[in-house]
Amino acid sequence: MDLFFYITVIISLSLLYYGYVKKKDNELKEKEIALEEKKVELEMKKLDHNKEYQEQGEKEREV
Repeated sequence: MDLFFYITVIISLSLLYYGYVKKKDNELKEKEIALEEKKVELEMKKLDHNKEYQEQGEKEREV
């Protein structure tokens, strides 16, 4: 009976640890995706700003 108890405790601790590690992995992936999304938004803003700057320069040349 003691051996069965120890095996049960070891397995349950292993499962808890595995769940903890998976949770941390998922959180890290979420943060990486959020960072990538912010990079894309920043790149879009840069492109919009460059486009506006070029349009403004063309208007000044026409005048």
